[in-house]
Amino acid sequence: MDTAKPYLSILSLLLFFTFSIYFSSALPHQLSLVVGEGSSKVQISPSLKVVNSPGTKPGTWVLCERVDVHGFRRLKNLNKFFHSLKLKIPPSNSTLRRPDVEVCFHRNASRAIGMCPQGEWEKVDKGVSWVRAMSPYAHKFLDIRMVGSSSETLELSLEEGFFLYRVIFLILGVVMLSIASSLSKSLVFYYSSAMAIGIILVILVVLFQGMKLLPTGRKSSLAIFIYSSLVGLGTFLLRYLPGLLHSILMEMGISEDMYYPLAIFLLAFIAFAGAWMGFWAVRSFVLTEDGSVDISTSHFVAWSIRVLAVVLIIQSSLDPLLAAEALICGIIVSSILRRIIRWRFLRRMYK
Repeated sequence: MDTAKPYLSILSLLLFFTFSIYFSSALPHQLSLVVGEGSSKVQISPSLKVVNSPGTKPGTWVLCERVDVHGFRRLKNLNKFFHSLKLKIPPSNSTLRRPDVEVCFHRNASRAIGMCPQGEWEKVDKGVSWVRAMSPYAHKFLDIRMVGSSSETLELSLEEGFFLYRVIFLILGVVMLSIASSLSKSLVFYYSSAMAIGIILVILVVLFQGMKLLPTGRKSSLAIFIYSSLVGLGTFLLRYLPGLLHSILMEMGISEDMYYPLAIFLLAFIAFAGAWMGFWAVRSFVLTEDGSVDISTSHFVAWSIRVLAVVLIIQSSLDPLLAAEALICGIIVSSILRRIIRWRFLRRMYK
């Protein structure tokens, strides 16, 4: 046993020097960016030479650097639930030729610097900012590599932002979970929803048919129709509907004095036609012979509303763990709200 002690001490010394040399050589190439501590910007000058990085030619070496990005602690910063962090590399202002820059945003701490798989590297276009969003509680790594013999200093900034629509998503999701069963049995909900959808469909059909009368042709009108559907019907109506009606009336040879009366008549006709279409759809496909809502349709609508509510709650935060916890809490709160509403309803009914 005594003879083994010198060997153990020598082995421990070798391990100590090995790890000290490793960390002393690795630390200069791994910068840290911690949210809420110190500066939110860091200057990056890749200097670590890496050979055979995935996606490069065999024998080619590139200059690499890694930035360790730390988010908030979850339990101590629950008020950051609706926030997100944004990593940004602004475009270079240098007039010199910039080497090709590629970045890899990942969470694998065991991966060597510059050794991301080929499909995970993203090229930073010249003159364009590179921006990526992340959870405020995440811990990720940003690997940067430059192809070429010269290196350039990049600036990486970390911005924190609050998004009100995430709060709306969470509240709306909990409310929809609470009233999904009631809405699926409400005739007012079916009639109002069907009439609104019918009006929108009639407006789209009228717009599409009206665009065919314009000199732009069928292909351009189809492209405008698809674009308006994607961007938003409201914005399209506010911007293009008056001009479209005016062009159609001019093509038909109607004077401008009749523009507003005909426009009001057309809008009233569209609303009436859409409302009638929705009313007919509800009477034909939703109601049974005795005038009640079909049970299978009610179940389908209720679960559709619940699925949409779950999606809204999950989208209320970028952090998947807290989003899942918010979903569980939302289900519990919605269940309590349903019981409270049902208890009050029964209490009023039996008074």
